[in-house]
Amino acid sequence: MTDDNKEIPMPTKVEPVTLTISDIHYCKKIIEIAVEKGTGIFKPDELAVVGSTYNKISQWLIENNPEEKATEETSSDNQGEEK
Repeated sequence: MTDDNKEIPMPTKVEPVTLTISDIHYCKKIIEIAVEKGTGIFKPDELAVVGSTYNKISQWLIENNPEEKATEETSSDNQGEEK
């Protein structure tokens, strides 16, 4: 008899999954690298979804990255000042 039908115990405690801004940034980088390699990773009919997802991730990072927001606010605050 083979072990193909052997039951696998399920974990009793499930840890909540957390995503960080760095995780989202890595997703963006993965798409960039895959597209740069150009080795047929994505099928032609998948490219619209990949591009749309990349654009959403990029916009989300701009809107939700505290470091970029602080830089943008600082630069916009300084625009009206004369030196």
